[in-house]
Amino acid sequence: MTKIFIGMPVYNGEKIIIKAINSILDQTFQDWKLFISDDNSKDNTENICRNFAKNDIRIKYYRQKENLGLFNNFKFVLDKADAKYFIWCAQDDIREHTYLETCIKHLEKKQNLGFATTRMAAIDSFDRILIEELELTKLSGKPGIINVARYILQPEILGKCNLMYGLFRTKVARDTWNAYPQRRVWGQDYMFSLALISRFEIYIDEKILWKKRMGGFSSPKALSNDRREEISKIIYENPKNHMFPFERFGVYYRGHMEALRGTPYRPLAAILLLIRLPRSFIIYLRERNVKRYIRRIINK
Repeated sequence: MTKIFIGMPVYNGEKIIIKAINSILDQTFQDWKLFISDDNSKDNTENICRNFAKNDIRIKYYRQKENLGLFNNFKFVLDKADAKYFIWCAQDDIREHTYLETCIKHLEKKQNLGFATTRMAAIDSFDRILIEELELTKLSGKPGIINVARYILQPEILGKCNLMYGLFRTKVARDTWNAYPQRRVWGQDYMFSLALISRFEIYIDEKILWKKRMGGFSSPKALSNDRREEISKIIYENPKNHMFPFERFGVYYRGHMEALRGTPYRPLAAILLLIRLPRSFIIYLRERNVKRYIRRIINK
């Protein structure tokens, strides 16, 4: 049986998907199969993927007859998984050639480990590094009060939502999805990652071996101002000021409670979120004042 099942949900990815698939083909660990589920793309994604599938029997391409939507497509590829290990690979991400080898070594070495990944870097549309997410390794460990608290208190800007793109034992991925099925609400990836870390032991390797492109569902316009002649590295002087939006607190709070259902950590999460709420409110007021000032200038 193949060791790793790679699920790649795609939609209109003609501009970026070639790099993502090539980064999988270049892995030093080669015992994998790649299942691409095309959510009825309207561009040249189908032809690109079919060409890859024609040249490598490990790659399977499936085109949906109608658009399922992002999260149903994520679930679709997970349901198809028939290997010991599972990973979602996004159509716009790049894995360094030792990524799978590094992750599977940790999982094979420690049978109680449910999930492994590495540090990540955020890149622009020209593959240049904008941010190195160095705080993720602090989330390694067994589920417990300390690790759950550390996760909830870590500023959202530091990349903890991206845990979902690491290498799972397939059963762990399915159990995590059952605990928190992803859907189109703000913070769904944070909730899914919380459901994982509160139930299973995880490990984050210190090496930066995968690159996630800025943009996507949460910030689709993040790369609209990219220029080839210049690079703007992002530095957060105080990451604590980059957190969940105050106006999203209700859905964010309910998401935490759902993700932690059946665990002993819900009271802890409620207390920690309420402790963080005043900072979110202050940021909200500050941003509203700036927006009013800008409107005043424009309307003069």
